[in-house]
Amino acid sequence: PSCSRRSPRAPPSRSPPPSPPLPSSPGAPTAPLAAPRAPLGRLGRAASAPQRPLPLSMAAKGRGETRLELTLGELVKTLVTTCKIGTLCTTMPLREDTDGLHRFGPQSQGTVEKWEKDGKEYPFGTLVSYLLTPDGTPFMLLANNAAHTRNIAANDKVALYAQNPKSTGQKGSRVTLVGDMQRITDPKELDACKEMYIDQFPDQAQPLLDERYERFFSMYKIEVKDIYYVSGFGVLSTWVAPTEFISAEADPLADFSSNLVDEWNQKRQKDYQSVFKAFFSEELGVEEVFEPRITFLDRFGINFRFKYPIKSAPDQPQKYDTREYRLGFRAQAMSMEEAQSAMFKIFQEAWERNNGYAEEWEGDTQLRLLLKRDGGETLPSGSLQSI
Repeated sequence: PSCSRRSPRAPPSRSPPPSPPLPSSPGAPTAPLAAPRAPLGRLGRAASAPQRPLPLSMAAKGRGETRLELTLGELVKTLVTTCKIGTLCTTMPLREDTDGLHRFGPQSQGTVEKWEKDGKEYPFGTLVSYLLTPDGTPFMLLANNAAHTRNIAANDKVALYAQNPKSTGQKGSRVTLVGDMQRITDPKELDACKEMYIDQFPDQAQPLLDERYERFFSMYKIEVKDIYYVSGFGVLSTWVAPTEFISAEADPLADFSSNLVDEWNQKRQKDYQSVFKAFFSEELGVEEVFEPRITFLDRFGINFRFKYPIKSAPDQPQKYDTREYRLGFRAQAMSMEEAQSAMFKIFQEAWERNNGYAEEWEGDTQLRLLLKRDGGETLPSGSLQSI
C-alpha cells in the first residue's frame, strides 16, 4: 500500500502512481528532512539547502538544528549501554627473580625494596559485566580475591573496552573508557547499584543477596577520565570528552536495532538494489552493486554499504571498491514501528524514482553522507550532498 506523505506542494493534477509491493506498517511523521545548520559531529560539514519548517521532534535538544546522525557522545553512550559486557584492563605487578616469577605485589617487607627497584606492571585483561548509573558512570561487581581486584588494590588506573558482540573484528565500532576505579561505599549509592545489577543480571544476583556479600564481593565504579572511540575499520577514530558522553542519551532504537538490521539484510536485497539505483547509481556509474547491506541504524537514519565494480585492465581480475553512505529518515524514528515505517518509506521513494515518478519528489531535500571508501581512505570534510 502507498505510504502517505505530507508536503507543502499542491498535489499533482494527475492520478497518483501505483504503489510498490511493500508490507504495511504503522504510520510515522513524514516531514521532509532539511539540511542541518550546524556541523554534523566530526564526519563532515553541512551542505547548504533550502530550510523548511520542521516538527519539534526533528530538532536536536536545546539547539534547534536538524541533525542527520548521532553525536559522538550519543554514539559512545549507545554502544556502552548496549554491550553490558566488556574487557576490564588493570595493571598486574610482576617481578622476575632468581627463584621465579612473582605476581600481585610483594608478600613481605623483605621484598619491598626489590619491588621498588625491579618490579614492573603489565596490562591484564579480564571479562566483566557492567552497567551504567543514571549519570553514565560504569559500575560492576567484582570478587575480592579476583586477580583484577587485587591489581586494583595496587593501582586503581583502569580501562574498560566494549564492542558490540554482533559487530566483531575490526569492522565493528568499539570504545575504551579510561579512568580511576573506586569502591562504592555510600549505602544509598550501593543499594541503588545492587538493585540495578540484580534486575539486569539475575543469574549473577546470588552474591548480592547473601549476607556474607561484603566478605567476598565489592561493587566498583569507574570515574571516567577519557574515552577513545573507533567507529569501524578505516572510518573514524577519535577521543571523546567524558562530559559529552555523560550528558548524552543512548539512542532509543539501540536495544533492537541490530536485530532489525539483521532481518532487513537477509530479506531486503532487492529493495537495497532499488535504493542504490535511485540515489547512488548515477554517481558511481554502475547499475547494480554486490553485497548491499545496512551497517547501522539509529533514530536519524541508516548507513548503507555498497560493493561495486571498478575499471580493470582486460587481462586483470575484476576489481571492486566499497562505499558507505548515510541516508537520513525524513523524521526521527523513536520506536521499532516508526523505524520500520521510515525504512519502508525509503523503499517506496526509491521505487517511485525508479519508475518515472521522480517529479513527485522535486523540491524535497534529503541529505546523504559518504562515510567511507574501500581501503580505509577517509573522506575530507564537506562530503554531505543533498538528493
